[in-house]
Amino acid sequence: MTAEDETGPDTSRYVDYLLMNREFTASVVEAAVGSIDLIETRRPLRVLDAGTGAGGALLPLARRVEAAGGDGAVLAVDADERAIETARVHAGDQQAVDLQIADLRDVAAEASQAGGVYDLIWSSDVIWPATFDDPATIVRELADALASRGTLALFTTNYYQSMMLPGHSRIERLIRTASELTWGLPTDGPTHHERLGAWMRQAGLTDVSVTVLPLAASTTLGSPARTYMEQIVWPEMRHAVASRGGEAGMTGADLARAEELLDPASDQWIGADPDGFTVHPTLLWTGHAPA
Repeated sequence: MTAEDETGPDTSRYVDYLLMNREFTASVVEAAVGSIDLIETRRPLRVLDAGTGAGGALLPLARRVEAAGGDGAVLAVDADERAIETARVHAGDQQAVDLQIADLRDVAAEASQAGGVYDLIWSSDVIWPATFDDPATIVRELADALASRGTLALFTTNYYQSMMLPGHSRIERLIRTASELTWGLPTDGPTHHERLGAWMRQAGLTDVSVTVLPLAASTTLGSPARTYMEQIVWPEMRHAVASRGGEAGMTGADLARAEELLDPASDQWIGADPDGFTVHPTLLWTGHAPA
């Protein structure tokens, strides 16, 4: 959220979001990277982490490179200096990782001009219309950066299909709509954020497939899920209700009920539910470049 537009998303805690999201999703990111079916090559792996954020996939990607042998490497790029510095700390002394502040489009264009460089390109929660006006074009540019038979892997936490307020599904659906409005997301059409597979197919990739990696966790105190929900998700939902709830079709009673559930000072606060939990049906889309 900016000072000029209080109806937009609240991005004031961006680095906190990166860190908490990384810890919360660590297990499914590890599983996703490990599940990617790479076409065997006779040379070291060349990997691009496009929009690395806090570097949640860096160590699993580096392990894939090391397992392949040779002097392969992971190039991790992000346009945000704060993200790169956060990822650098996480990577530690990992020799197979190179971190750079760069626009993924520039990196992809350079690789494409070289005839395709990368055996694997990974991107997590980056390619969507809140970041790029034409996400299909970005997917095509990443596909063009792949080496022959290289793999594009697009991971998403599938935020807007997740369960954040169990037991309050109607209110949650309305809040989800309010949140989509704060981010300016399209409600349908060719740029809708759930069309990753279509964009990959349109980019000429083959064997396009999707895998669901469910992440379910208790939101009891002390868990990574609780930290993520309490510090990031529930405040984001509360902001969305306050800024765009009316536009989302919420009545006065709906707004009041949402405030009860999302206000930590309320005796109805969702965080006080001893049986609280969250479910995120994360998705991994993969496709291969032609030979």
